[in-house]
Amino acid sequence: MKKNQVALLLALSALAFTHAAGPSRAAVDTPAGMSPAGLWQKAVAVHQRNSSWYPEKITVLSEVLTRRGEPSSVTQLFFSLRLGSDGRLNTELTRSLKNGEDTTAKMKAKVQIRDSRQGEEAGDPDDYSVSISDSPFNPGRQTAVSFSASNERHLLFGRRCQRFDFTYQTAIVRNGQKEKLTWSGMAWLEEESGIPVKLEFSLAPLPPRIRSLWAIYLYEKARPDKWVLSRVTISGHGGFLFIKKRFRSTTTLSGYRRSPAPAKEATK
Repeated sequence: MKKNQVALLLALSALAFTHAAGPSRAAVDTPAGMSPAGLWQKAVAVHQRNSSWYPEKITVLSEVLTRRGEPSSVTQLFFSLRLGSDGRLNTELTRSLKNGEDTTAKMKAKVQIRDSRQGEEAGDPDDYSVSISDSPFNPGRQTAVSFSASNERHLLFGRRCQRFDFTYQTAIVRNGQKEKLTWSGMAWLEEESGIPVKLEFSLAPLPPRIRSLWAIYLYEKARPDKWVLSRVTISGHGGFLFIKKRFRSTTTLSGYRRSPAPAKEATK
């Protein structure tokens, strides 16, 4: 995959957390005394209370797949994150493997990790970066969120969850310029508590040469005061002319610590 595609997968696979309710458009069966907007607001509050958690380790497993769904090429990236004295997260690529071969030096020259303040500066023309702190639950972005509750419910990881269909109007930075980006998909919220358990969505527009993409965020609540993003899976296919490739990227986030104040994440 080309650098802009890799950058997108990495950016989406890192930190996503945080906020307030969008307009509800459906009358559905919700827990007693709880409106759809109320349950969504609870999810926003969960995000806000936990926005200062950050992972010290991120591992990315990126695979190019055959028509049978078997890996034909496997890339593994290992990142460490450290909170600086200025309150910003410093991210370092510590190791890279491609099909078992160490490619750390080569990949360090390709993977760009920038401070979010550099987002609109001129960069590589192939650059396609998405903020790793972006989220439809961000309290400050709720005017950009529209949702409707569904009667569909599932038991996910031992939690009974209700489905919400949503769209989220946000932006990416390409060629140093902001461009509109829309997330469209489903959020699975635990009944009663509103805790986000799973988020799945696609993007519009898609990056160049990507023809389909589906992202799944899985969240973990190990204790009452700790809700964090634990895994992101991105799958899809792309290609050029008659050459088509399927891909899958799985990112694991671990070693969470809580900063004294909400950390300002970088973008990739």
